Amino acid sequence: MTPVPSPSTGPTLALVGAAGRFAEAIVSALALRDGPWGEIRLFAPGVSTRTLSVRAREQTVETLREDSFDGVDVALFNLAPEHTDEWSARAVAAGAVVVDASAAHRLDEDVPLVVPGINTDLVRERPRGIVALPGPVTWGLIDAVHVLHQGWELQHLVVTGLIAAVSKSDRGVARLREELHTVASEPTIGQHPGDVRAAVSDLPVASPFPAPLALNVIPWVGQGSDDGFTSAEHAVSAEVSKVLGLGAHVPVVVTLVQVPVVLAHSMALHARCARPVAIDKVRQACVAAPSLVHLDETMGEVPTPVDSVGIDPRFVGRIRQPKGAGHHVDMFVSADTTRRGATAMLAVAELIADETTDGRPDVSGA
Repeated sequence: MTPVPSPSTGPTLALVGAAGRFAEAIVSALALRDGPWGEIRLFAPGVSTRTLSVRAREQTVETLREDSFDGVDVALFNLAPEHTDEWSARAVAAGAVVVDASAAHRLDEDVPLVVPGINTDLVRERPRGIVALPGPVTWGLIDAVHVLHQGWELQHLVVTGLIAAVSKSDRGVARLREELHTVASEPTIGQHPGDVRAAVSDLPVASPFPAPLALNVIPWVGQGSDDGFTSAEHAVSAEVSKVLGLGAHVPVVVTLVQVPVVLAHSMALHARCARPVAIDKVRQACVAAPSLVHLDETMGEVPTPVDSVGIDPRFVGRIRQPKGAGHHVDMFVSADTTRRGATAMLAVAELIADETTDGRPDVSGA
C-alpha cells in the first residue's frame, strides 16, 4: 500500500482518466498554479503506455486498479459516466474526496454541483464524498448569467448555444477538418441542393454528427426527448438552475446548435429580470467580474471562439436591450470551456485540500 503523505509533503492528488484534451488542460493548469500537492498520480482504464508532463516531469499514466486510491486524498475524475459510479465509489471508500467532471452525479440531490466563485461554500457539503462540476456548455455561460442573477434576479433565461466540434471529442474535430478540406477544393460547393452531403459522404473519418458540419449548422446536439428538447439542452437548463439555485418558476430555455468551429463554444443569452436593467450597469458588472473580459463593440471588439481558445476568462460583449423592454438584456459570450473546467476543477481540489487537518481531508460532509 502506498504510504499516506504527511502534511509536510502535502496531500496526494490523483487524475483518473488521464487522457485527451481535458487531462492535458489539467496538467497544463497544474504547472501554472502553486498548489498544495505532494504526490500526483495519473490513472486511466485499461492498459496505458501514455505519459504526461506533470510539473516539468514526464510521468507514466498507470492502469486503474482496485488499489489505485490507497493514500489518495483528492481524486479528479474524467471518466465516461458509465464507468464513473463504480470507480468513484471505490475512491470514496478508500478515503478520497472525488471531484467529478462527468455527467454521472451532476443532478444527484446529495451531490453539490459547484462553480468556484458562485457557490463555493457547497464544496464542504458532500455527504457522499463527491463534488460534481457542470458540463462544458454551462461552464461557458454560468459566470455571465451569475452576474445578471446577482444584480437583477433572473425571471427567464433563453440560451442559444453555438457548439464547437470538440463537443464530440477528437472524433468531431477530425471529422470537421476532413469535411473542410474536402469542400475547400470546390468553389461551387454549398450552392446546390445536396452537394455538401454528396461531397462528404465517403470520407474515411466516420461522422459523429447527424448532418454535414462544414459550411453548415446543425440545430441538434444530444438525444431526443418527448418534449422536443434534446438531452443536452435539458442538461444545461438543469445545471444552470441547480448552480444558481433557481426555482422551478424561472424557466431556462436552451437551444444548442452544432457549428463548424474547432474549439470554444459561444452563447447568445436573453434574460428577463425581476428588477429594471440599466445596460451601463450590466457592462460595469461584467468589467468588475474577475471571470469575465468585457469587449466593447464600439471599439470594434466582439467575442469570438477563435479569440477565446486557450484563455481562462470568458469573453462577453454585444450587451444590449430591446427598446421598451427595461427588464430585459441580451449578451454574447465565447469561452474555451475545456480550459475553464480544468482550472475550476483544480480550484475545487485546492479548497478540499485546505480542509486538511492531519494529512487527510475531512470527508464527513460537515
